[in-house]
Amino acid sequence: MEYIEPPPTPKSEDKKTKENFLKVLLNDKDEREIVIQKAQVRDVEEILELVNAFAAMNLMLPRGPQYMYENIRDFVIACDNNVPVYSITETREVLNLIVACGSLHVLWEDIAEIRALAIHPNYQHLGLGSRLMETMKEEAKQLGIHRLYTFTLTENFFKTLGFRRQDRSELPPKVWGECSRCPKYFHCDEVGMVLDL
Repeated sequence: MEYIEPPPTPKSEDKKTKENFLKVLLNDKDEREIVIQKAQVRDVEEILELVNAFAAMNLMLPRGPQYMYENIRDFVIACDNNVPVYSITETREVLNLIVACGSLHVLWEDIAEIRALAIHPNYQHLGLGSRLMETMKEEAKQLGIHRLYTFTLTENFFKTLGFRRQDRSELPPKVWGECSRCPKYFHCDEVGMVLDL
């Protein structure tokens, strides 16, 4: 029997707000050097922090370390390779910071799910969501995937990317197998959306 790690449940006193994200104070003079790349094992902790900060605000599903390590090959990340440390601490150095992530999870021969698309609040409205989606769409095409779907609370964002709302009953049965393991299964508030490639 396979053990499936339950996602961490945020404690009510641990609820996060946007103020609980790592603060990155960039001014107009700071040049951003954002690179989209495949995630590596060393990125797991930073991805978990980003995703679970949004999960604590009930904006996406929480993820645990086992899930992340087992699915790290699904993830693409956006790194700002030129974040001055003085924006986080008192010293003047440069560091790399994962500021966005997303996951392309293949479910069957012709369908994959977009999961865990998260963008640090200080990096939203820079087009990173679109850039991550383009990368995942290209990878899906290379794999022979013809259809993407997602469950989301941000329907308008996915509409701008070409997704359309899809009734759950019209999604393939394979999707329901994934849903049955979701902590929101009995009271889901997310909207199903699809994109044909």
